[in-house]
Amino acid sequence: MTPRRLRGDEGAASTELVIIAPAFLFLTLLIVQFGLCFHAINVASAAAQEGARDASLYSDDRSAALAAGEASARDLVQELAPDLIAGAQVSGSHVDGGDSVRMTVAGDVVQVVTIPGIDLAIRVNESAETPVEVFRPAGDTPSDGGP
Repeated sequence: MTPRRLRGDEGAASTELVIIAPAFLFLTLLIVQFGLCFHAINVASAAAQEGARDASLYSDDRSAALAAGEASARDLVQELAPDLIAGAQVSGSHVDGGDSVRMTVAGDVVQVVTIPGIDLAIRVNESAETPVEVFRPAGDTPSDGGP
């Protein structure tokens, strides 16, 4: 029997491209997905901080100030990432007996990559808390409950 000769590397580049291209594309899309996730976290955090700041401004009507803070946070999410955070929910509340305001922004990050059998749904939940600003006349000192 005569030994069989190898024919060379003809067609090897096409085979390598067929194997490597889907893996490279998947890796690229996964990097984009995680980048969008980090961007969504930053947007939600900025919106929560903005809403808490607006709600902390003292008003005779604290519920109106809280509603204004929620609207401010919702507007910032819609301005910076209207299609990135799906179903953005904004909620504010008074904490520490009304001395502080906590604003929470939550929502789902939109998926770029869909993998059968793997759920990449990432939920963003960011909150910010700030003290309520109360303006007092000159010489007026806050009471801390002490003697």
